[in-house]
Amino acid sequence: MTLTDKHYEIVGWLGFILIVSAYFFLTLKTLDIDSNIYHGMNMAGATFMAVNARQKKSRPLFWLNFVWALIALFGLIQIF
Repeated sequence: MTLTDKHYEIVGWLGFILIVSAYFFLTLKTLDIDSNIYHGMNMAGATFMAVNARQKKSRPLFWLNFVWALIALFGLIQIF
């Protein structure tokens, strides 16, 4: 299956929703900063955003999200 621009756009928006939702739930105190769900949402969201940024050849956005995903992974590792 070949991914189209529309597929990459959907992946990017899903990433956006995950990252913003994670922060929103943290602010509402629905999620804890030490929660694996919080870090997992950030990692998945940043990975999706990085995929979208790479396809659009946006290097700054790609690297921002790549590093964001690594930080979230580090947070997950610390929990376990």
